[in-house]
Amino acid sequence: MLSSLRKYSRSWFVALAIGAIAIVFIFWGVGGFKSGQFQEAAMVNGSPILLTTFIRQYNEALKEYQERAQGELTEEAIKKMRLKEQVLSRLIDEVLVQQAAERADITVSTPELQDWIRQQPYFQENGQFSERRYLGLLARVHLSPAAFEEQERQKLLMHKLIQSLTAFAKVSDGELQEYFRLAREEVAVQYLALPVEAFVARQHPGEAEMAAYYQEHQAEFRLPERVRVRYVLFRPQDYLARAEVSPQEVEEYLKDHEEDSGRPLVIRVREIFLALPPKAPASARRQLEEKSYDLLKQAKGGAGFADLAQQFSQDEAGRKKGGDRGEVRRGQNHPAWDKVAFALTPGEMGLAITPKGFHLIKLEEVKEFDKLPGKEARTSATRKLREEKARRLAREAAQQARGEMAGAPLAEVAKKFGVTPKETPLFTLADSLPDLGAPRLFQEAAFGLKPQEISRVLELPVGFAILQCLEHPAASEPRLEEVKERVRQAVARQMARKQAREEAAKVLQRLRQGEPLTRVAAQAALPLHTSGSFTRGQGFLHQPLAEPLTSAAFQLSRQHPYPPQPIFWQDKYYLLAFKDRRAPSFSGSRFWAQTPGNQPGIGTAGRFCHSPMPGAPRRVRTAPGGSQRAGPPGRGPADGPETGPGGGRQSFAAPPPGGTSNPGGGPGCSTFAHQRLFHPGPRFSPSAPGRAFDQRRVSALPPAPLPPPAHFLAG
Repeated sequence: MLSSLRKYSRSWFVALAIGAIAIVFIFWGVGGFKSGQFQEAAMVNGSPILLTTFIRQYNEALKEYQERAQGELTEEAIKKMRLKEQVLSRLIDEVLVQQAAERADITVSTPELQDWIRQQPYFQENGQFSERRYLGLLARVHLSPAAFEEQERQKLLMHKLIQSLTAFAKVSDGELQEYFRLAREEVAVQYLALPVEAFVARQHPGEAEMAAYYQEHQAEFRLPERVRVRYVLFRPQDYLARAEVSPQEVEEYLKDHEEDSGRPLVIRVREIFLALPPKAPASARRQLEEKSYDLLKQAKGGAGFADLAQQFSQDEAGRKKGGDRGEVRRGQNHPAWDKVAFALTPGEMGLAITPKGFHLIKLEEVKEFDKLPGKEARTSATRKLREEKARRLAREAAQQARGEMAGAPLAEVAKKFGVTPKETPLFTLADSLPDLGAPRLFQEAAFGLKPQEISRVLELPVGFAILQCLEHPAASEPRLEEVKERVRQAVARQMARKQAREEAAKVLQRLRQGEPLTRVAAQAALPLHTSGSFTRGQGFLHQPLAEPLTSAAFQLSRQHPYPPQPIFWQDKYYLLAFKDRRAPSFSGSRFWAQTPGNQPGIGTAGRFCHSPMPGAPRRVRTAPGGSQRAGPPGRGPADGPETGPGGGRQSFAAPPPGGTSNPGGGPGCSTFAHQRLFHPGPRFSPSAPGRAFDQRRVSALPPAPLPPPAHFLAG
């Protein structure tokens, strides 16, 4: 959300509100963890982000993505999502918000937080807050009330901070039109790509080169603190045969869980559909999969789901309505679609994969429940009771085994209880483990053990584990001989990148000298590609993260068809060539018609900003002549008429692609105001309404991420 603050620290807002940001990444692991050394994953203006916090958040995010992907999330997809960077970025955002709020003396009181949570429709029954529903929903997603309330406190603090900073900002119609042009303008390019990987095999670094590289980059090869453990796992599924349930227990369960004896039958959803062509090659499927996860990441990051649907959905009927599919009955769609959609809770999002393509689904509400037949309800209750009993039996067995390990070896006790000991390889705190994934408790317990020490019983999603430490080497500097192959590969890649850059520069020079693009591409044996049209928000090849390429593409023209130098992105050097540019139409009413004025906070007859924050104005209006006024809750137009496009200057404009006027369904003003403060876009100044844009600063304008939603109230 605040990545632009970190990248563009010279902007007026950063200098005014945030200040310099110092971030120290620990890529190689953590040394001396127990002694207190290197416990920070990052340092933000002197405030540490603890490594344990980062690992916990990463594991939770990974688990959530895996559950929503229905087992389709591969290691390669996780790497391409850059999940670690996402999590760390979110944690940094939280610290930045906290620091900015402290400087502005902005806080969230307990009554404010209580009112905020009570207003959430997810926790209401018949229009009133229900503590039973509140606790039940939190328990369903394994979230404690304290943890959830802390999340909501941070979210509310963010909204109050944004509102405080945008309270008196004004935007002229001229600035609004220029912003609209920059947001909707499209460009298309042709391009050549030189992958660094193609040059690696040609490199043969010598001993002297490797020694010099190792001397300069020893930190890259530092061995982090690691641990190796033997463990036994008591799995509940192994105790199902012993878990007997009586008819009386089933009847009591059905009485106590009457509300759970049904399932959603009719739901209202929004959907972003990405079509998969018949007989599409694996590469096309992978590209579509990456795009799907990228859109899901944007939506989970706070970008408006409806706006994303209008931009990217390939379902024409739904796209025009922001992806709104209306009411959907169970069984209308492919079973894979139903499996994801009907398992969501209101506000939650998921990804379904069917033969037709990829479906990003957001559940708006459950309209109708289907009561399970008596026999089916009893079968379901019996299964749940057996699973609960099996888990209890597994826990009791693990606790009994741990007690006996005080006087007998782990292997001997394991044999007695019929479980097989397993051993892990040496692993770091950031590693995943075979059969276990990356459970935070397992890793933290392992790193807290000394050699031969045995842990307490750990409750994991897969069962109950007992660990014994086999070895626990501290972080160390290896000798060159120990990491020689890694050093050789690093030097070869460095040499390959240099050669690829030189080769790309030669090709570009020929193009700039006037040689035809097709001939140069053919002689260099490089495939010539066409990007298709894209906006600044969509990004080059519809990849919002490709900012260097997007920025370069929008600087090209027929008079200047080539960039001054090759552009490096994702291990490739790109050479762009201008193809076409298409400006949006914003003349007269058409311009205002394209502005999504039907959203809260934006109206063509008088736009105002919903702001149900305790103690804050309920709306921000513009009177004739452009003076901004804040009216109290329920105040009418007595202070002056609210003007439309032909009247006074509007305070807030249409959100950019990927934005929303009311982020996260909570309080706050338009995303456009959010963009001006948190995004490296047009540099508006309240004191200079007609100020010109700095084209270089807005050449790449991806959607601005917004505050992350609560764990299960996504979007």
